Amino acid sequence: MLSPVHLQTLEVVVETGSFASAARELGYTASAVSQQMEALERAAGLTLFNRGARGVQVTAPARMLADRARRVLSDLRELDADVRSIAAGRSGRLKVGCFPTAGTRILPAALSGLKRSHPSVEVTLRIAEPTYTVEMVESGELDVAFTYEYAALARTWPGSLRRDTLIAEDLVFLSPPDMAVRETAAISAMSAGLDWITSGSGTAGESTTYRICADMGFVPNITLRTEYYDLVTEFVAAGLGVAIVPALGIVSHERVNILPVQSKWAQRTVSVVYRNGGDDPLISAVTESFAQTVRSTEWGPHISRVNDARSVPRGEDPERPNS
Repeated sequence: MLSPVHLQTLEVVVETGSFASAARELGYTASAVSQQMEALERAAGLTLFNRGARGVQVTAPARMLADRARRVLSDLRELDADVRSIAAGRSGRLKVGCFPTAGTRILPAALSGLKRSHPSVEVTLRIAEPTYTVEMVESGELDVAFTYEYAALARTWPGSLRRDTLIAEDLVFLSPPDMAVRETAAISAMSAGLDWITSGSGTAGESTTYRICADMGFVPNITLRTEYYDLVTEFVAAGLGVAIVPALGIVSHERVNILPVQSKWAQRTVSVVYRNGGDDPLISAVTESFAQTVRSTEWGPHISRVNDARSVPRGEDPERPNS
């Protein structure tokens, strides 16, 4: 195989027209350039120079080889730059998992911040609930995932993952704009006999709603379920019922009544998870970029930023949380 070093030297010799000039440009001795060109001629099986008392003359095969080598060397230089960039965590491919609410409220700002700090990173997204994305991070199918944890449904996280908590959000009570609910205490008094809207059957959102309502002394009459909290907000605004939702899930604040829920279960945390002890510098750079963006964003009422990332202690395999 032809040596890239010899091809680079050939390129300069053809451009300058002599071994001596090429040697000065490359920082070699003229003898070293001559030896490299002899080695290249042997490897190529071509006469690249006509040598005489007055110096060397570049042959047509040498010019042809130099032209071809110029393109190859350009690709090699680009490859070298790419490899160095990947090694430094400045570029590469990233597979990110995200649950729908974070996809709407968090991901645009997070990816915008990443684009500014790491413009060469190529991102592939997978929108799914943490039930699936956490396992995908464990298996290596995803590199990073945004996930959540309800206070009412604490889980054990696997020791193979690191979890950096970004924000804590309150769960709030939503009612239609024409319903005069003014005090938190009125939630149980007025909503026990009303229709309720929750996330899907068996999900963490539905289970948490049942638990909060049980503490208030009633069982909610759930008549409508949807996987998307932006739709829950729209359904409440349309007068189809009331709901308890995470604060991130409220898109149209002006179209619904919003009240805090006085319950120890009325909170959810949002984190970013990735494999613990990985050797890919890009993962560390990206998670830091996401964390900085999320923690510097003003999220409004009912959402607080968590400034200290924390590693999850090693534990048993995670319980399968409902989304």
